[in-house]
Amino acid sequence: MYNPQEKNIDLIREYFPSYNTARFQDQPEPNVAVQDHFLRVTSQHTQELTTQSDIKVHNLRYGGTDDRRLVDVFYKNGTAEQPSPLFVYVHGGYWQMLDKSHSCSIVRPLVRRGYRVAVMDYNNCPQVTLAQLLQQFTDFLLWIFNYAEETKATEISFAGHSAGAHLLAQLLHVPSLISEERRQKVGVLFFISGVYDLRELWQLDPVNPNNIFGLNAESAKELSPILWPWPADSPFWSGAHLHVIAAEHESVTFIEQSCVFAKNLQDAGFKVTFKIFDKYDHFDIIEETVLDNSPITSYLLGALKAEA
Repeated sequence: MYNPQEKNIDLIREYFPSYNTARFQDQPEPNVAVQDHFLRVTSQHTQELTTQSDIKVHNLRYGGTDDRRLVDVFYKNGTAEQPSPLFVYVHGGYWQMLDKSHSCSIVRPLVRRGYRVAVMDYNNCPQVTLAQLLQQFTDFLLWIFNYAEETKATEISFAGHSAGAHLLAQLLHVPSLISEERRQKVGVLFFISGVYDLRELWQLDPVNPNNIFGLNAESAKELSPILWPWPADSPFWSGAHLHVIAAEHESVTFIEQSCVFAKNLQDAGFKVTFKIFDKYDHFDIIEETVLDNSPITSYLLGALKAEA
């Protein structure tokens, strides 16, 4: 956890999830192998979706005309006009890498169960600063609620992984932009292996090379969800269940940030469940969402069903 007086912590290992995997230990560089594996298998999951005749996709745009403010919405063939629950996924990548082509592992298990699944993309740093990205993500939130109403979504749930979990926290941070009626449509929020405190990482050049996030000490605090004063109107989110999830093979810092983030939300009056998943690391906790019977998929589906 953030402690500016501590001098004996290897902050690079604490803030690079790939160094904490228990997999690929027979490889010369397990941290590189686990990232390469993630890129390969998640890309394969996305490519496989294009061969599924029972799944259709709409390629949409929520802003700009020549950037990455894009959304792919997957749904079961023949159900385009039917009301259905909407699930929104926000990918990670430390706000500087990955895209929607690495973000579709969860799609098929949900679509098979009648969900419409929106996989969003966003502009990476340094194309935008992190503050600008959060504003663009707020614009996306407004867009996705409009889309949910246009498609008569029966409810809307969200999941964010890693940096995507950080972005997703913005939904709870700007409640004035989301009407009470819209909040009542929100079922479940999954914050998976998130990073919520930027006070140390913004100063680490391997994480934030040449300060591509555009941060300083003050803005790092302002953009850290773990420090946000949560709104007094959190009871208006009473219909939403927040699941803050960490993997066993994360750094102590990542796990502690998730734990504190969950406690802060709970203390503010949100309905929160905190869970550490055994055996998973930062990457296979997403890779295995493609499997209907994996522990992570079973948990996600169970949580969605419980709130339906």
